Amino acid sequence: MIDVDFILCECNLEALKSFVESLEGIYQTLVSRDPSLCTVMIPAEDSVEGQPFYLGEALVTECEVVLQGQVGFGICLGDEPVRCYCIAFLDAALQLNDAHYDRIMQFLKEQDALVTQAHVVEYNHIQRTKVDFKLMEQD
Repeated sequence: MIDVDFILCECNLEALKSFVESLEGIYQTLVSRDPSLCTVMIPAEDSVEGQPFYLGEALVTECEVVLQGQVGFGICLGDEPVRCYCIAFLDAALQLNDAHYDRIMQFLKEQDALVTQAHVVEYNHIQRTKVDFKLMEQD
């Protein structure tokens, strides 16, 4: 199963925006809450005593959209109103589970592959910067 939230937050914004625009004419859409900035507390747990505490605040953008009566909610880290709207739109569209569900899932699978590939490339770049101390000892 793919992690829809992760994909939508990590995928290319232009591809996401273009895909959502291709679906907007199909659904009766109402933005019930425009994308807006807010802060949320970041919970954590003390590793020694296991006590919960808050690390601090994070800036997020949130939005609420209604498609054909189905409410969709979007939230993402940072100031990203377009991405947040797209997330809310697709959240509602996926919950409708209508004839376009398979098309949306296909888009998400394609984006998942692209995000995974980008992470592999980034990981490989990071690995090239690591120092191998065993090689240094041989000199």
